[in-house]
This record gives sequence, C-alpha cells and structure tokens, in this order.
Amino acid sequence: MATISEHFIQHISEQGLATDELAAFIDYCQQPLRRSIRLNSLISNDQTTLEPWLEAGFQFEPIPWAANAYWFDQTVKSLPAGLGNYIAHQQGQFYIQEASSMLPVSALFAACPNPKIVLDMAAAPGSKTTQLAAMMNNQGLIVANELSSSRLKGLFSNIQRCGVSNVCLTHADGQVFGNKTPETFDAILLDAPCGGEGTVRKDPEALKDWDLNSVIAMSQLQKALISSAFMALKPGGTLVYSTCTLSKEENQQVCQHLLDSYPEQVSVFSLASLFDGAHKALTEEGYLHIFPQIFDSEGFFVACFKKSGTTNSDPETQLPTQAQLRFPFSKIDNQNLQNFTAYAEHFAWDISQLADNLWQRKNEIWYFPNGIDNLIGKIKMDRMGVKLAEAHKKGFQLEHQAAIAFGQDFRANRLGLTASETRSFYQGRDIFPETATDNLSSEILLTYQSAPIGLGKKVNNRIKNKLPRDLVRDASFARLD
Repeated sequence: MATISEHFIQHISEQGLATDELAAFIDYCQQPLRRSIRLNSLISNDQTTLEPWLEAGFQFEPIPWAANAYWFDQTVKSLPAGLGNYIAHQQGQFYIQEASSMLPVSALFAACPNPKIVLDMAAAPGSKTTQLAAMMNNQGLIVANELSSSRLKGLFSNIQRCGVSNVCLTHADGQVFGNKTPETFDAILLDAPCGGEGTVRKDPEALKDWDLNSVIAMSQLQKALISSAFMALKPGGTLVYSTCTLSKEENQQVCQHLLDSYPEQVSVFSLASLFDGAHKALTEEGYLHIFPQIFDSEGFFVACFKKSGTTNSDPETQLPTQAQLRFPFSKIDNQNLQNFTAYAEHFAWDISQLADNLWQRKNEIWYFPNGIDNLIGKIKMDRMGVKLAEAHKKGFQLEHQAAIAFGQDFRANRLGLTASETRSFYQGRDIFPETATDNLSSEILLTYQSAPIGLGKKVNNRIKNKLPRDLVRDASFARLD
C-alpha cells in the first residue's frame, strides 16, 4: 500500500485538484500499475513479437499515444513472471516502458516529424533514447547524455540490446549544452530529473516523506536545464520538457520560466491533438498534466515548445578544453576499407552504404552516425555509434554490438536457433544445433525468430558461444507455454 504524505495531499489540493479528483487520485495510487511494453521495430515487427504471446493466451490493449505500444490485459491472463525474464526482452524485441513515459517522444515527433540531430539531455536508463531511435529508424544522430556515471553503463546496455546504431553517448551536466553546443539540435528532449511524485504506483514510498522545500530546490535545477536546452536548440527547433512528477513548481512554473526568459523566441506547441482523449489531461497552456486516474497510468507531465530566432550564449564558456578537442578517430582509409569490405563478404554483408560513416582508431573499425562531425571539438563524447570490428593477425574479428545492430543485413553464415538453444546461448553455453550446419563456415551470426542475438564459431558439430561475458545471464528464462 502506498503511503501518501498529508502535506502532499494538502499541497496538490491547493493546486486545483477537485475533491472528487483527489479521491480518485488517492484510490488509483493504491492500485497496481498496468504492465506495458513498447515493441522495438529495429529488431522485429509487431506480428513476430506478439504472435507467441497471443498463442499462449495473452491479450493486449494498444496504447493510444505511442506507436507499437501495448498494455497487457491481465484480466484475461496474468503474467507468471517479470517481463525481463523472457527471451524476447533479452533479445531487444520489446522494451519494458511505462505507458505515460512514451508521451514525450510522441510529442517531439508531432512537432518535429523528421529531426536529423536530437539531444536526449537526461537519457538513462534509455527508454526514450531507444524510442527515439526506433522512430528515426536508426537514421540521423541522437546524443544521449547522462550525468550519473553509475547509470551510463545501463544506458549503453539498453542501446546495444535494442540494436541502436545512431547514438552518441555523452557524460556531462545538462547545463553545459547551451554554451558548448549552441543552436546545434533540431529537437531536444529534456525528461528532467524530478521529485517522482507520479511514480507512487510503482514505488509506494515515493510520497511518504514528501517535502515542499525539496520540490522547490529541484525546480531550480530544472529551470537551469530547460534554459540550457533552449540555447542548444536550432531556430525552428522543438523542445519537449517532461517529468514524472505532479506539482506545478516542477512543471508549469518551470515552463513559465522558459517563456519569461525568451518571450520573443519561444512559443508553446499545443498537445491538444496528440491523441484521442488528450483533452482529458490538457492544461490551459496546451501542456499535458497527467494524474494516474486519467489514463490508469503513472503520473506525468509533458510540454512542447518551438523556437524562433537565436539565443545568445556566453562566449567565454563556449571554448572547448584540450580534453574535448582530442578525437582519436579518423575517417577510414582506402586500404582498411578494402580489407573490411572483403571481410564482410563472409556474411554477404554489403557495407557500401556504410562507407561514408566508417572511421578507424588503431586496429579498430567503427560506424559513426551522420552528424557526429557537428560535435567534434565541442563536447566530450564517451561512446559513439557502433564498434564493428578489430583487426588481428589472422584478419578481422566482428564485435557483438555490430552483429546486433547490422546483423539483419547479413545474408550468409546465419544460423537460426530454437527457443531452447537461444536460452542456452544467453546462459553462455555452447550450442549443439538441431539443424544441419554443413553450409556454414567459421564465424556465424546466430538468430532467433530471424533477428540477431549474437555470434558463434563453428567447431566441428558445435557452435562455440561468443557472447560477451558481461551479457551472460546466469538465471533461467521464463517460458510462454
């Protein structure tokens, strides 16, 4: 049972929540949160992902504001295990994401349908980054920033698992982007750090020790971040501000700070027509202020803005440091391109479309998304694009992340595994395949339901497991049958 501070109840009632709405809010806070997933179009399609679940008797309800997204209808059949315990999740066929948190990306694309370079300013754990990548079909560039070093690893893991290739990770305070990358991005998503008042259905302690002073302190950080984001936005660009909290101090008042700071350059993009039913959560400004009882979801807030004209930044803070200027990569040279092209023929992988995006560092070959040149020398980048391969004395050795991101384009030396074999693969075991492997040689792409899961090496009648150790799953998987 959720414990809700009386101070919060008083606070939120003073902000306009009517008596009957307040009663409904408190009631919904005590109810379990509906389980929801977003299918990952970079890995699989809806039919391939959902069909085994439907055959097992599960039913789904489409989420009206997000593509390829569904609630589980647990009144028909309940989940016997956590969604993270199924092969399809490990493979990246779906992402476990709360329904209301899918709204910010939908709002961004409603206002900016074809962005070329996007900043996800507070990206971990990666739900919105991977949603952005799917909406962009891995084209263009996403800069996924995360201040917390402990959360950066998880962000990278989710990006890799979901087959994302158009992301550059940065590890910086979001407040630096306005000055270090002024007027650089077509669209920016600021899913701001917040008090988390809307997460009480998932975290029963979220409102137990609620304190107004903490809310006000958080709003000061949010105002600094939204100003930085607006300065980093190109004229004509789109800024989406969102939180999973409910107080106006962290929502409407932060948005008003932006409007007051740049009165001639910022306008609200109304979300009234974002989806059928949006009016239920629409504020007079055109924002969405979602309480849990409105859509039977987590609480959330989403606002969208357009920028006209330019913003002035502080020239002294634009100067990059020497550490930021160092960029140890160069465009691939002709010899390495020829060698890597010949190596790719082993998989009948045509890399001609990637040639302009290939870079090298010592004996490594990398794929960097279009637009990365705009960031070199401006901000330090941690992990960029996809590491494809390393050159050794006996030739190239393909990387796991390359297999996941580009394996769909491999036309040879592929081996489809059964569900049982796939479970063994993810548990780090070698595979003794049921199907014939006479037509396969040496390095092999392993797939499940036609989508890549990793690499193996054929040794007689055995496939040696090449899954990186940090991705090996020691626990068993849940079954649909």
